[in-house]
Amino acid sequence: ISVRSLEWGWQVDANGDRRMPQQSVSKLWVAMTVLDARDKGRLTLDDPVELTREHLTLFHQPIASLVVRDGVYRTTVRELLLRAMQQSDNTANDRLLTLVGGPQAVRAFIADRGLGEIRFGPGERLLQAGTAGLRWDQRYSMAGEFQRARAALPPTVRRAAFDSYVADPVDGAAPSAIALALARLKAGELLSASSTNFLTTVMSGTRTGKAR
Repeated sequence: ISVRSLEWGWQVDANGDRRMPQQSVSKLWVAMTVLDARDKGRLTLDDPVELTREHLTLFHQPIASLVVRDGVYRTTVRELLLRAMQQSDNTANDRLLTLVGGPQAVRAFIADRGLGEIRFGPGERLLQAGTAGLRWDQRYSMAGEFQRARAALPPTVRRAAFDSYVADPVDGAAPSAIALALARLKAGELLSASSTNFLTTVMSGTRTGKAR
């Protein structure tokens, strides 16, 4: 755990330098990279974006029903950001990721801003497949297919893949680095004033799931 005071600047950690799996926490770095591209004039929040079945990922992806219904769903960067950050929609997040140049673009943003001990993984599909001991196949994006393929693996294979991930997570980040990055975001050090306000407003509108 890591706690940082925005007003006074002190920070207190317990195992704060231990790299922990981020999973959906890493959607934050995708959002920042998208908004950095906006600040540099490479895109706008109102740019049109298309999603097809080939963009579907797995697990939580509410937008998938809209894609499957007509075969293509037309939206905007703004809506994808809202869905990714407020609904934790994996397909919306991965579509934004491809839009800005893939994992390397996010890693470059993290390095450029000096955010420290924060790793960014290979994207939702490859991350979840690898953690389960599978190699990604696009058919896994359809309801139940990933779960069936995972269940067919020998338990020893699944356990070995999971233990390897937890021991050295490809998307691992230190709590101390995340706390400092959030403080710097709030202080306006990572993005323009407009993008900072947009992102913090979107984040403040997120509601934790009822099961949490």
